Amino acid sequence: MIKICGKNVAVVVTYNRKKLLLECLEAIQKQEQLLDTIIIIDNNSNDGTNETLKENGYLNNNKFLYKKLEKNTGGAGGFYEGLKLARELNADWVWVMDDDTIPNNNALQEFIQTLNKLKHQKISFLASAVYGINGNCMNFTEVSKRKDEQGFFNWHQYLYDGLVRISKATFVSIFVNGQALKEIGLPCKDYFIWGDDTEYTNRLTKYFGPAYLVGKSKVLHKRQGNGKLDIVEENLENRIKMWYFMVRNNLLNTKEYGKKGALLKLIAHFEITGLKIMLKKNVKLRLKKIVIIQKGIFAYLFGKYDKQAFKNRFNT
Repeated sequence: MIKICGKNVAVVVTYNRKKLLLECLEAIQKQEQLLDTIIIIDNNSNDGTNETLKENGYLNNNKFLYKKLEKNTGGAGGFYEGLKLARELNADWVWVMDDDTIPNNNALQEFIQTLNKLKHQKISFLASAVYGINGNCMNFTEVSKRKDEQGFFNWHQYLYDGLVRISKATFVSIFVNGQALKEIGLPCKDYFIWGDDTEYTNRLTKYFGPAYLVGKSKVLHKRQGNGKLDIVEENLENRIKMWYFMVRNNLLNTKEYGKKGALLKLIAHFEITGLKIMLKKNVKLRLKKIVIIQKGIFAYLFGKYDKQAFKNRFNT
């Protein structure tokens, strides 16, 4: 039996997006279902986020817990710190999101209602349906490939209730079981950006319990750039270096959770992407993109990451 009517906590990670953060916090406060604590993890913003929160009364409100980190640790480090605080508060459920996530007023209530329907299950997390500013579907969730006792896929067991069983999701509005934080640890903070949410939600569904996409829990994701992430079309020079983490972390995740042969396919995909960048006309920052892809691949192949931290992630 899962605990539903306990302490519910939100974790919001922010970096240099004070206007979006205010919009996110306002939407959280309008929820039909109340939260006990709202944790704000500031990745050492330098745009006046601290002052803005103070001016709007958040730093004087006991319901809000604000922590500014000494350096930018990326989304991975931010969510690590936020979930760690939530665990220290003995949260029963933790609502996790980025600062550019704007939830509908009933988003949290739909999570609670879903838990009531599935109270016989040991749920690891629930995920919202994420849409972009143009109404397009955003953020990756993967339908579960697990089978029931009769050998049938059961992802659609609760489809009539608007629920789909999934195996992984992103940190754009998921509702995590607080008990899971104690049993399987925290996200891999050294991932820095991209892939930390995939690893963690994979870990949750593999080692703790099932997860579901809740169709009626809707959020708006105001991400810069509304389309699919694509290094070939990437035009922002300061973002190209971040693709190192995309490549390395996804290779790590695939090795740990992917099917047989999936790792070689992914390496081939990244190499083909590099070749596409090399041959395609009018590609901006061509050499930088090719180099960063190779650096990511080599980092995985030659162990340029904290292997011990990855191995001990269950004990964080």
